[in-house]
Amino acid sequence: MPKKKNGTTDEKGCLLITNYFPIRRSKRITTKELEDIKLKELKELIDTGFNEDHLEVFRCSVKGRSVRASKCFQRGEFVVEYKGDLISVKTAQLREQRYAKDENVGSFMYYFRHRDNVFCIDATDETPYKGRLINHSYLKPNLKTRVADFGCDGFHLVLVAMRDIDSGEELLYDYGERRPSVLAVNPWILGS
Repeated sequence: MPKKKNGTTDEKGCLLITNYFPIRRSKRITTKELEDIKLKELKELIDTGFNEDHLEVFRCSVKGRSVRASKCFQRGEFVVEYKGDLISVKTAQLREQRYAKDENVGSFMYYFRHRDNVFCIDATDETPYKGRLINHSYLKPNLKTRVADFGCDGFHLVLVAMRDIDSGEELLYDYGERRPSVLAVNPWILGS
């Protein structure tokens, strides 16, 4: 049996193809690695408030303050975080009672389910963050809410584009309110 010479031949003495062509290492990444990269990029966009500068607050005679895009967004793209205090439902209910007593204070509460629990983001306090000012549309929303879960680093409620959004277009999402008691006094919810 021929002897291998410095790894250039196989056990039969034939030259190896790697003598002529280098081993090509795949640069492909797994689905999990791709998801991790996208999640890391999303975390950075959220942490830096990246798109806040691409959102413009304007006055609407019917709705009051509103928000429009000052750049185009692609379907599925992160637009903005709904930023506020992450609180329990019990704390949220107490705050809502307090807010209801003051006609100068609106309620910017967003309830959502995550990890088999119900949470609330209270964005009632005035801040420079524009996600809290995006108006409701049941009929023609162009954004949807999504929970961005970063494991040990917590989670955030974000708004992503449901379809391509043009620069200058008002940003809208469905608040998701369907309680009959609320709809009875706010019929506009299903009509807007």
